[in-house]
Amino acid sequence: MNKDKDQEYSIEFSTGAVKDLKAKACKPHLNEIFEEIRILGTEPLAGDLLEGSLAKVRSLHFSLKGSGQWRVAYYVMTEEKVCLTLLVATRENFYEKAKSRYRSIKKSLR
Repeated sequence: MNKDKDQEYSIEFSTGAVKDLKAKACKPHLNEIFEEIRILGTEPLAGDLLEGSLAKVRSLHFSLKGSGQWRVAYYVMTEEKVCLTLLVATRENFYEKAKSRYRSIKKSLR
């Protein structure tokens, strides 16, 4: 996603998040999903701060017409002014998937 002039944070996607966006479930809704994610560029704290093993991860919630509830798990890197998207998925099993994604990249995050 390109950084607009008025955005304070850039938005980056983990390898897993890119795979999510290429998945069959996301393809029909890509424009709407990107519109929701774009919010993070100017409002990086828009999502809810999670707890427990996901304590440093945030979750952005939104609905897509005809497709139900969706979530984006992301990690805010304040010093770098980056929102790293970890997971894009429907609500079903979202938190289990988010834990797995976060665990796999946790060591590389500051």
